[in-house]
Amino acid sequence: MSDVFVRLRRGRWPFSKGLLLEALLPLGVPLEAAQALAHTVEERLKEEGRKEVTPRHLRQVLLEEVAKALGKEVAEALAQRTLPFEEILVLDGKRRRPFSKGLLVRSLEEAGLSLKEAHELAKRVEERLRQEGVRQIAARRLEEVVAQEVAKAKGQAARRRYLERRAFAGELFVEEEGGEPRMPFSKGILAQSLMGIGLSPEGAYRLAREIEGALRREGLKVIRRPELRERVFQALLKEAGEEVARRYLLLRHLRRSARPVHILIGGVTGVGKSVLASALAYRLGITHIVPSDAVREVFRASLSKDLLPTLHLSTFEAWKALLPELSQEGHEGRVLRGFLDQVARVAVGLRAIQERSALEGTSIVLEGVHVVPRYLEHPYQDRVLTVPMLVYLQDEKLHQDRFRLRDRETGHARPKDKYLAHFAEIRLIQEHLLLWAQEEGIPLIPGEDLDEAVEKALEVLVAYLEARGQAEVARA
Repeated sequence: MSDVFVRLRRGRWPFSKGLLLEALLPLGVPLEAAQALAHTVEERLKEEGRKEVTPRHLRQVLLEEVAKALGKEVAEALAQRTLPFEEILVLDGKRRRPFSKGLLVRSLEEAGLSLKEAHELAKRVEERLRQEGVRQIAARRLEEVVAQEVAKAKGQAARRRYLERRAFAGELFVEEEGGEPRMPFSKGILAQSLMGIGLSPEGAYRLAREIEGALRREGLKVIRRPELRERVFQALLKEAGEEVARRYLLLRHLRRSARPVHILIGGVTGVGKSVLASALAYRLGITHIVPSDAVREVFRASLSKDLLPTLHLSTFEAWKALLPELSQEGHEGRVLRGFLDQVARVAVGLRAIQERSALEGTSIVLEGVHVVPRYLEHPYQDRVLTVPMLVYLQDEKLHQDRFRLRDRETGHARPKDKYLAHFAEIRLIQEHLLLWAQEEGIPLIPGEDLDEAVEKALEVLVAYLEARGQAEVARA
């Protein structure tokens, strides 16, 4: 239902039934009942002929439909919460800003937590605020809540590190090149850059803290960006060696380049594409991540099942919608043909996103099972640096365990039984994706370990930069 938007104070976003499921499932509403309710709300908005709805109106419609279908008691319990489509405002003096998990993750990393730990804690904080029905919260109170959750998860020492993370804050500025305004020096931003070259969150934060300490001991108030870059380079030479230091310069060059980068992450369901995409985007400062499943959902809302039946099934089930008279080949051929039929449909939308991003000079990460490079060529490829890669899992048992884990983590929104029942088809599609990747020279990323996958992906990116003639980076 891409033609209806939810209007917020700062912009708008497309209506999503997924957010309604997020609101209902924590209350113990069965998945099928939650899906039915989300569909009812969607149909009601369609009947009202609205192009935009406010969160307040969406809340009212949802509560009314919940009361009808599940009773007043469930509706009252839901009414006590701040729903996923409603903003939580943080009050900082006279300023009001939306609560941001991304900013919270960064502050938790500044306190020495790993990226994974910071994401989990930020998610826990948001869940707590929404469960308590918080609509507005003072910045100081939010800091107390975060500190409490840090203490529960990591102990009092971690809580103190979080509360004292600004102990060294002072007036130290970085003077940008080209006459741009000075920016306050940030350990968090520097640590993010260092994680971008493969350092662990703990190592990146420690090195950023050491560099900051050296600058303050020298009594500096302002440091030029090239000088800071050189200091980081020299610190990396001593800490991690020439290869890592050179990678830092290359990736800093990428960030300053006018030529955007398009990272294409393919792979079957359950191998870790989404987690890798988020980790890479965070480390590289890329703000646009496009899951191919989201593009498929837009097409599903626009094109009926009768018109394009393969589009309305999972990629590993699309073969079931093939016309019998056109499907005389064996099961393997049918599975692959159904898969490629859906890939070709979704690729239309993915190419449009790539073209728009290329024209606007925007870096993006595309991830999903539909991200098959041979289907994603577009006329503006010379304007971007395109870096494809394929994530895979060799271990079948680990692959199956991923579906069981995802089932638990999503509150059965993505039930394991469906994926395990079609596990043979999923593995068959992976076999052919691996074969095509090897034929086309697309780098392979083992998905067993996130840290190792990120490291391998960064190596791939650096190799592409060097191959494109960007290895000569000025250090002045």
